[in-house]
Amino acid sequence: MFLLLIGVGILLLALAMRQPKKKRRYIEEFNRTILVNSVINETGQAVDIKSLTDKTWRQRMQDQWHNVHQQIGRYSYLKIALLMVVLYLAAVEINSRFFRGSLLLVVILTQVVGLICAYLWLQQREKQTFEAAFPDALNMLASAVSSGESIMHAIVYVGKSLDNAVGAEFKRMGERLQLGESPDEVLKKSCARFPYPAFHFFVITLRANMQRGGQLKAVITRLNRSMFDARALDKKKYALTAEARMSAKIVCAIPFIFLFFMQSMSPENYEFIMFNEQGRPILYYMLGSELIGMAIIWLLMKGVR
Repeated sequence: MFLLLIGVGILLLALAMRQPKKKRRYIEEFNRTILVNSVINETGQAVDIKSLTDKTWRQRMQDQWHNVHQQIGRYSYLKIALLMVVLYLAAVEINSRFFRGSLLLVVILTQVVGLICAYLWLQQREKQTFEAAFPDALNMLASAVSSGESIMHAIVYVGKSLDNAVGAEFKRMGERLQLGESPDEVLKKSCARFPYPAFHFFVITLRANMQRGGQLKAVITRLNRSMFDARALDKKKYALTAEARMSAKIVCAIPFIFLFFMQSMSPENYEFIMFNEQGRPILYYMLGSELIGMAIIWLLMKGVR
């Protein structure tokens, strides 16, 4: 109940802090500064890749928080509060069915694990969306540049043509460039939105082309081809390991499914395993063997090249 009140308080605070007009959001983003070095190093002879990711801990946390809200979408504070309420109810049910111990401890663990899982799921979804949409943006940008458009107008064209997260970021980039913001700041803020190596390489290429000129279309084509080859390799790897991954998931789920069936079919044995001191070693053995087995399978899967 205490965490439920906290969630309601966060919701009310979010509604109170919400901007009355959507037009002010861009001014707020425009005033955000990122204290990093120039994309071009001091000698002017090479591109400083480290400047795109060399930030303080506070800046990284601010960027992550800003990205999470954009990934969630509209009413992000409301969705976070609802997730915390659902996790609280799940913690109460888990404690009554499996632990029957300290409710506060179970609630805290459930909230932490649930929020971490939700965050990882958002990041994975964002990465998949980026990898699916970014090649289309590169093709459109290369086509616009080859037809004689300037880089700024090509970026604006991509932002107007794509209706996804990548297109929205290109649209923001074009708006900032049209308002007179320096290309360095525009590209650095975009790197904070998509912290992926492919986008960083694109930004470096774009900035070097703005600074010194060059064959932008050829570089973008090569980058797009590299991303296509990488995606094809990943899909091939997942296809080759699909049977093993599915088998591992089934093996991992069988003991817990058996516990659920035991709870309804044999309550005496369930109570003995879950809450009796003499039956607890059986439960610990099951959980330990499951964790060790899944860790070994995970290491084998990560070792696939």
